[in-house]
Amino acid sequence: MADPLQIKRPDSLSKIAENHIRQGILRGTFGLGEPLPEVKLSTAMGISKTPIREALAALNLQGLVQIVPQRGAFVFSLSEEDVVQLCRFRLILETAAMDQAIDQNSAALLDELGDIVGRMSKAQKADAFEQYLDLDADFHDAFFKHCGNSYLREGYRKVSDIVRTMRTHLSKRPERTAKSFEEHAAIATHLSDGKIKSAKNVLKRQITRGERSYSDLTGVGQD
Repeated sequence: MADPLQIKRPDSLSKIAENHIRQGILRGTFGLGEPLPEVKLSTAMGISKTPIREALAALNLQGLVQIVPQRGAFVFSLSEEDVVQLCRFRLILETAAMDQAIDQNSAALLDELGDIVGRMSKAQKADAFEQYLDLDADFHDAFFKHCGNSYLREGYRKVSDIVRTMRTHLSKRPERTAKSFEEHAAIATHLSDGKIKSAKNVLKRQITRGERSYSDLTGVGQD
């Protein structure tokens, strides 16, 4: 007897709202610390406030939204110390994932990184900023994809959306995107040449840029 046809159920309104708000945060449509009024979101999306409230509660659990009693919901914000700790946490996880991926799945990792760098080059030349950011995330995700360690993957998953949001705000200037591409290409080349320490040095410089560019996240000191 043939297996029954599996029909994918459509997402609930709260899940649709959650995905919409998440993308707005990741893409920088909603700024860090920006209020997220239920009424405004409800009107913009054409749905009632109940699924909006449920979506904001889910995003609060994921760390992308902060809910303040009597004040409402806000996009998450990061203090300078938060950024320092996040960058250092990410560096520990990502260098460990890089080591294990090289040790266990070197060929697959290098093939994927090379392919991603090629697509990043095309996206950069086409000024396809959002596509470039997606590929940037794919590049770093590849270390966890091939590391063979579910605990490392889970640790990174918990902060990956916050990292992606930071990346969006830190990459808005064209010169930053150009620098980012140079660094990703260098990491892939170093790993391909067996220069693991050199790759880690570039990765460290890239990850800790958030510590050195805090004003780009907050808008402090900018025109």
